[in-house]
Amino acid sequence: TLPEDYRRRKEYYLDCPSFGVMERMVQDGLAKGGGASDVCKRRAVTALRGERQFGCHMYFNYQFHLEGIPKEAEVLVIRNEHLVRDWNSAEHTVGGPKEIIPPELANTTIKVMNKSDKDARDKELSRESTRLVCRELCNEIVNYKKILRRALNLNYGEVERSVEELRETCGKYADYEEGDCRVPMPDIGEKLINTRGYEDLVMEGSYHINKDKLENTMHPKRMDNEEEAEALMDDDSYTLPYSV
Repeated sequence: TLPEDYRRRKEYYLDCPSFGVMERMVQDGLAKGGGASDVCKRRAVTALRGERQFGCHMYFNYQFHLEGIPKEAEVLVIRNEHLVRDWNSAEHTVGGPKEIIPPELANTTIKVMNKSDKDARDKELSRESTRLVCRELCNEIVNYKKILRRALNLNYGEVERSVEELRETCGKYADYEEGDCRVPMPDIGEKLINTRGYEDLVMEGSYHINKDKLENTMHPKRMDNEEEAEALMDDDSYTLPYSV
């Protein structure tokens, strides 16, 4: 039996060989008349939308992180395009110095080590391919803006600045709000349970998949005695399935 991580990547990168380069994936998998098989075309769409896991970055997307935190949680953001400004404002928001990264170092390049070399062609995406990616990432764009609007370290001007930058790349999709996209916002309740073990909403299948992970010292042995469970006010004591 193949390891799960290997199987996922095989289905995307080996079974759909052109998908190793973003431009080719978009043209073969998303463009009208693309050369990929119907199976691979479906994989391209579900991967970009975060509906099916082939790797990590597209699956654990903005929606996953946004809905994975409490609704009342305070959020700080660091935008890659404005890294120094946001890093400083986030640090200052939590009580640190106002400019922990001095302005004169704003353009300093920080070297990083990648585990593997990147294909130089992956640095370029044609305008047509960009449009197609933006179309499939429509709901992600909505969630991106939700995160920006929640950020304590961004003012209205900074949020609008990011939206304007988004317009330059994705055009009309930058102004879409929830409900405007071609497909509805995905329901990721089960995705959160399967990957994070949340039990405020339990599904029978998810529980059995993750049983070994969930049944730890923080989860006492389940009891069939509902009267005793009621006395303890312990949802873990009820036999599944249940809801709260």
